[in-house]
Amino acid sequence: MPPTTIDLPAIKQLSWSVTTSYTVSQIICYNLALGAPGTDLSLVYEGHASFHALPTFGAVHGIAVMGLVHRAMADFLPNFKGHNHVHGEHYLKLLRPYPVPQGADEVRLRTTAKVVDVVDRKRGVLVCVDIVTVEEKSGEVVCENEWAGFVMKVPTQGSNPKQIERGASTTLHATPSRAPDKVLRHRTSPEQAALYRAASGDLNPLHIDPDTAKAAGFPAPILTGTCTLGIGVRHVVEAFCDGDGSRFGSVKVRLSKPVFAALSEEIRTEMWEERRHGGPTRVLFRMVVGGDAKEDKVVMSQGCIELRGEGPRL
Repeated sequence: MPPTTIDLPAIKQLSWSVTTSYTVSQIICYNLALGAPGTDLSLVYEGHASFHALPTFGAVHGIAVMGLVHRAMADFLPNFKGHNHVHGEHYLKLLRPYPVPQGADEVRLRTTAKVVDVVDRKRGVLVCVDIVTVEEKSGEVVCENEWAGFVMKVPTQGSNPKQIERGASTTLHATPSRAPDKVLRHRTSPEQAALYRAASGDLNPLHIDPDTAKAAGFPAPILTGTCTLGIGVRHVVEAFCDGDGSRFGSVKVRLSKPVFAALSEEIRTEMWEERRHGGPTRVLFRMVVGGDAKEDKVVMSQGCIELRGEGPRL
């Protein structure tokens, strides 16, 4: 029998796990899918001394386990319809660099997801899913994600009236009123949307098929939200860390509106640096589509990236 109300204590007892693996080829494809230049050998050549995955690579493993969570939502949310579930907020914390496979070897990861909160949002609920990814070989935690999905047209009885505060994973940051310290731009393309689907394993047809997009109420296929996020994090690392991804600590952001890569929209990442005494450097950011301020569409809002160590002053 489908549920008629939300049983939050029972939902919090559920968990889902998935094992994933990757090779150097998948790291290269992922980096290219986020717009990494083919001339940056640290991102595209496995023989480079500093070869690495971009900081948001851990979101790929979040996507894998969220497929299981999404399919299970009909069992614990009343009136659940898959097309009413959209990615609303995201938090990613990187605890150690992503292991780099040696030669033709692959790295195996175990990712586990648990619902930590279901919040009343009047028109539906916000489902907050905590995701932990561990390297199988060493047993070390590589990264933590919190994936907050907004599920529309769901009765809210039984959900929390107010979100449980859990520090950085639930904290959004207001956009400063002053002009940004740095701005970088990226032109999307249909080819990027197709490459990211393959690189991330997120094969939702909404991100490639015009008919599916039209049925969902969009004028064209939308770029996967984690791809947009990855572009923004890459911009911050480029602008404030001289491309040194090891300085990335965490990111929190709200996914506000979709990007239409099929229309080759240009994304503008606006960034503000905040240096804190005794704490890590923070970069507040938002991502915008549009050239005229009157026509700007904010696609990522209230974002914050924490960086390790000290970078050059502006």
